[in-house]
Amino acid sequence: MGDVASYATPRHLGRSRPVLAYIVLACIFLSGVAFLCRQTIDIVRGEKVDVAYFSTDIGSAALSYVSPDAAHAGIRPGDSLLAVNGRPYTGSKVLAEEVIRTKAGSAMRVRLRSQDARVGDYEVLLPATPGASGALKIAFDVLLNIFMPAFCLFLGSWVVLVRPRDRSSWLLLGLLLGFSHLSNTGKIPSWGPGFRELGAAYDIALASCWPIFMFLFGFFFPEPFPYWTKASRLRKSIPFIALSPLAVNAIVNVVVVIFDVNDYRTAHTIQSHFSAFQSFVRLYTFAIVSGFFAFIFMKSYTAISPDSQRRLRLLYWGTSVGMTPGLFLTIIAALKGKPVLDVFPDWVIYSALLMLLLAPLTFGYVIVVQRAMDVRVVLRQGLQYGLATRGIRILQVLIVGTMILSATVLTRGKALGDAQKIALIALGFGFVFYVRRLGDQLRAWTDRRFFREAYNAEIVLSELSDQVRGMVETRPLIETVATRLADILHVPRIAVLLGTNSVYRPAYALGYGATPDVSFASNAGTVQTLTRQREPARVYLDDPDSWLYREPQVNDHDRAQLATLDTELLLPLNAHDNLLGFISLGRKLSDEPYSGTDVRLLKSVAAQTGLALENSRLMSAIAEEVAQRERLNREVEIAREVQERLFPQKFPPIQGVEYAGACRPALGVGGDYYDFLALPGGQLGIAIGDVSGKGISAALMMASLQASLRSEATRAPEDLAAMVGNVNRLVYEASQSNRYATFFYAQYDPTSRILNYVNAGHNPPMLFRNLDGVPEIIRLEASGTVVGLLENFPYQQASLRIDPGDVFIAFTDGISEAMNQADEEWGEDELIATVQRCNGVSPADMIPRIMQAADAFVSGAKQHDDMTLVVLRAVAGQL
Repeated sequence: MGDVASYATPRHLGRSRPVLAYIVLACIFLSGVAFLCRQTIDIVRGEKVDVAYFSTDIGSAALSYVSPDAAHAGIRPGDSLLAVNGRPYTGSKVLAEEVIRTKAGSAMRVRLRSQDARVGDYEVLLPATPGASGALKIAFDVLLNIFMPAFCLFLGSWVVLVRPRDRSSWLLLGLLLGFSHLSNTGKIPSWGPGFRELGAAYDIALASCWPIFMFLFGFFFPEPFPYWTKASRLRKSIPFIALSPLAVNAIVNVVVVIFDVNDYRTAHTIQSHFSAFQSFVRLYTFAIVSGFFAFIFMKSYTAISPDSQRRLRLLYWGTSVGMTPGLFLTIIAALKGKPVLDVFPDWVIYSALLMLLLAPLTFGYVIVVQRAMDVRVVLRQGLQYGLATRGIRILQVLIVGTMILSATVLTRGKALGDAQKIALIALGFGFVFYVRRLGDQLRAWTDRRFFREAYNAEIVLSELSDQVRGMVETRPLIETVATRLADILHVPRIAVLLGTNSVYRPAYALGYGATPDVSFASNAGTVQTLTRQREPARVYLDDPDSWLYREPQVNDHDRAQLATLDTELLLPLNAHDNLLGFISLGRKLSDEPYSGTDVRLLKSVAAQTGLALENSRLMSAIAEEVAQRERLNREVEIAREVQERLFPQKFPPIQGVEYAGACRPALGVGGDYYDFLALPGGQLGIAIGDVSGKGISAALMMASLQASLRSEATRAPEDLAAMVGNVNRLVYEASQSNRYATFFYAQYDPTSRILNYVNAGHNPPMLFRNLDGVPEIIRLEASGTVVGLLENFPYQQASLRIDPGDVFIAFTDGISEAMNQADEEWGEDELIATVQRCNGVSPADMIPRIMQAADAFVSGAKQHDDMTLVVLRAVAGQL
């Protein structure tokens, strides 16, 4: 109902016409027309009987209602009717027939037995003119028994004619017919033998089944409750089981009313057997009718579309206002145990009856004017289609008939021999089959001409899923979806709008020539509505009550953009909670509205497309990320190559020592630094450092540290503390305030074997010495803070002697503080043990052994630090 097409349409309109449904509809319609015509005749010609005098209940001869004029003649409610004009009262036909026979202005004689068993004869004058009260009754007869039944019959039949496969259409027809038979003229028993029984049965059957149709319509319209579609067969039968008492009551009422026409005593006997049951049903009927209002009320708040909610509320309040007064009068009269006519004055009853007309008018307004079931366009195009298909059938009949007639004439003549006649008959049969096949082809062509080919939603979804599954590019994806939908539904104009930078613009358009110049901001009312509803939305630009005019966020710009797109349905493309875009579908070539089957198909297609778009975007993002990472990896590789060039490429020979160094960054590039400098006088400069942080930023500071050191150390100054102070100042000026580096610098003089050094916050290097077989380890402790943190700092210089056999090792914390999976530290003790196991090994061989030992310890750990080692071993005999 409303914007979201959700009506039960089991099969597409393009399939074979439901002949049986049309036959049933024709029978119902003709029966209704016949009943209506007879009632109209009764009202038009029966002024004398339109004065209410007295009446009896079904299955009884006791008077249930007595008019004031009859009461003035001495007739009282509860008196039993024995005879009318001397004719024994056996059923309601007697009273009705005698009223017809009595001339206007004459008296009708009735014999009654009072409640105290006295029998008396009375005369009731049938006036020649109806008078004021009679005229009012005639007016209400015209409204309630001509206008309202005609309106209900034609409206319900029209909807079923247009939507014969829609369950709600049939329920609406039953509801309207039943509603129109809640009142009648009371003249059915005068219709004559056979007709009165059929008329009475038809009238009471529809009136008794009205609560059933009311309940089911509220339950199924516009869609069943969500549990229904997933319920088991047993659970689906619950509503029908609940209605079974009313169905049984309807059957009992039909039997009783048929007998009451001719034999009220038999009717009374049947009633007496079901008296307790019918007392229960009278109360139960109120509960069932209340179910209709409860269902419509709940759905008016749970419907997804605001227009659906508005129309359901309109239906709820219209039927409530129309029916509530009558229900109240009926309930109060039932509680008092009296007929409504005896409890309330005429003006109250007539007011309630007048309000009753509002209920069918509400159904008509909601369905026709508010497009609740989209019947207007379907009817217009359906007539054209019907004329075309019927024309083909008539043409087939004419051709076949002409062929049969010609063959008959020729075979009866004597001009042809037996063999020729047999050949002619065979040719005729072949021609008949050919005409039939040609007719099928013409009907198929007509289906295409009116764009009514059937489709199988499962096959469409399966094929579309196969097509889009492997698509990772957005453009081919949306082209495929738009083209497929255009082919299936015969929609000449389709535009796919995707969101980019908070604006939705056409990414692909079909049938517009040039791409439409439209756009919707992410805060536009149309986008907000689709994001909130997450359901297809119908576009009615000519309906001032549509969401396009009711939603405050939707402005003239939105409506103008939709008019440019010629939109009839908007289909959101969602992924999770995001609106990736939406599809604008124009009107079909067939002029048919989008049916419930169409919208269910489109929702499934939109779900697949949304997922495919999301996958496409993810794949694009992944591809971009991979490309970016490749660029970064290449940049890192270049940085690594550059950094490797900053490390010593060759080790100049120095008398009396063997030395080597190595750095292995954790991330390709890092902040660890070591260097060997060949200085004047044959001296060797040894440097090692560890920049804070990792990666390229640390590598850049390491390069700055190297440049600062080389600019200061190439002169081989005597005062290393002052030189390191200068390096600290240069690094401080060239780096950020949160950047620093631990640094150790030493100068080895091979002549004196003295190592002068300054330790600026670095891990203390170690000198391994073995004097007379007693191992000794000397740590070169820090004498100042890290470089680059403070602009000026007074560093201190220290020195020691390196004798042959001594081994000097400097390292970064990636070696001494290597951690395993258990967060255990390798530590200096392990380093010392490893160095001692390498006694007599050259520095070049010692370095990989130490790193392998550290690697074995930290194997499996999630994170490694940069590892840097510098090893120097004094050798005897090279002075």
